[in-house]
Formats: sequence, C-alpha cells, structure tokens
Amino acid sequence: MLNTITNSPYLILLSALILFITSGYETIHTLDDLTLGTHHGILIFSIIQIIKVIPEIMHGLQEIEEADELREKRLSN
Repeated sequence: MLNTITNSPYLILLSALILFITSGYETIHTLDDLTLGTHHGILIFSIIQIIKVIPEIMHGLQEIEEADELREKRLSN
C-alpha cells in the first residue's frame, strides 16, 4: 500500500510542482547575485520530475477516454 502511494504519478507531480514553484520563486529573487545555489539544483530536479511523470499521466488519461468510448458504445446498442 505504501509503495503504491509513493509511486503515484499524481503525488510525484504534486511534489514536483511544489518544488518547482518554491525554487523558481527563490531563483527569480536571487537573479541579481549571479551565484549558484541549491535552489537551482532543486529547480532542475523538479523540471525533470515533471517531464518524467507526464507520459504516465497522459497514458492514464488515454485509458479513461477509451473506457468512456466503450461505455458510450454499449449504451447506444
């Protein structure tokens, strides 16, 4: 059960978006310093996580669409 929760693409997407927003905010506010900080690494990590989870979510949405089409065909017959 815990493994299912931690590998959930929606949880991964949510955490990656939170990391992206917070590190992006920090990166924007430190543009004047021209120094490399941990928030830059976290920003890159969050972008990679978001890109990694997009195909899984798209696949799930496609399966939902196909199931809806099958249900509509059954109802029309």
